[in-house]
Amino acid sequence: MLLTLLLLLVGLLPEPRAQAQAGAPAADAAPSDLKQNIANLSSLDFPVRMHAARLVRRTAESQAVPALVEAARRHPDEYVRYRALVLLTAFNDRGTRDLMRELIRDRNDRVREVAYRWLERNPDPQLTASLLASLTTEQSEFVRPALVAALAALAPTDMTVQRAMTNEVPRGLDFFRSAVIEALGRHRGVYAVESIVATSRLDGPLQDDALLALGRIGGTRAVDALGEFTKGTPEAAEMIRAARCLVAEKCAESIAALVAAASSEEGRPSTIGGAIDALEAVAQSRNEAALSALITLGVKRNALRERVAVSVASVALRQPDWVVERIAAADASTRETIITMLKDGFDSLDEDFNEEQFFAAVRAGYWRAADGSAERTLAATLIQRLEF
Repeated sequence: MLLTLLLLLVGLLPEPRAQAQAGAPAADAAPSDLKQNIANLSSLDFPVRMHAARLVRRTAESQAVPALVEAARRHPDEYVRYRALVLLTAFNDRGTRDLMRELIRDRNDRVREVAYRWLERNPDPQLTASLLASLTTEQSEFVRPALVAALAALAPTDMTVQRAMTNEVPRGLDFFRSAVIEALGRHRGVYAVESIVATSRLDGPLQDDALLALGRIGGTRAVDALGEFTKGTPEAAEMIRAARCLVAEKCAESIAALVAAASSEEGRPSTIGGAIDALEAVAQSRNEAALSALITLGVKRNALRERVAVSVASVALRQPDWVVERIAAADASTRETIITMLKDGFDSLDEDFNEEQFFAAVRAGYWRAADGSAERTLAATLIQRLEF
């Protein structure tokens, strides 16, 4: 009994109510307790930070949302402001849009990043001019990728944004160009295919990004460009297989070749890494064979387990509902393997916002499922094991 109490105090176990109703809001927290929990989001002690976040998530929305909004706007600790904003996004409150419109101009880089990431998932055409203006001034290496992704989400219906995004493909540092190409691929930016094709023909670090983007965009021009590809970096040589799979060209053969490359005892690290990245890219398109191949690689090759865990976790962040469905369909041993990989992968990734959206998806699934059902039990297990 004493050990259980100690574990509860440091956050290694969920509070009793959460064990019974994972994802269910707790009874209204006392304002002073909620305020302290929000302050603890920046604690140097990880278990304290983790437990504080769990308690805030389980506070009734009527209490949590106003407190998190206030903290995101005005808390004196800048890291608390960031974490409060991340937690707020999982509550799906109607007022969040107005707050994000305000915070895209914030001084705090992390706060701006969260605002842009939220706007990618919730495009706001009224902000088009503001986002385009920020494109000329935003230089933070982790904020700018979120900004271009938010713009890419607006581009399908706005030719001004399309021109701006196309112009960004050949311009600036490779790191920023990579983010633009990746966003164009995910949002199927057909309008930028020619610029991406030109990049795919150049040896260098952007080549595999361009090939993957072409595979994601698809269409006749992209397929023709992939067919013309003959040589490139080791990573690009593997990514071309993923791209061809994405356009439905010999997908089973491509996955088998990627597994062989990743499994090779004599393979170069760049080739092995490129093959794992390629499998991850295919799995993100909801390809069960690619996801299963990744999981099998992580089990059979201990040396690859950490890298594979990050890839599996990345797939889950892009396709949360689908991955949860795959976990539910797996046998008990495979289910345990996947959950462990997700835990390890999330611990390695610096993806606070996307991990919070994964939690929100799991929590929504919990409430959709019938009481006592296998789906609700799995959702509760994921919330507890992944320390949400």
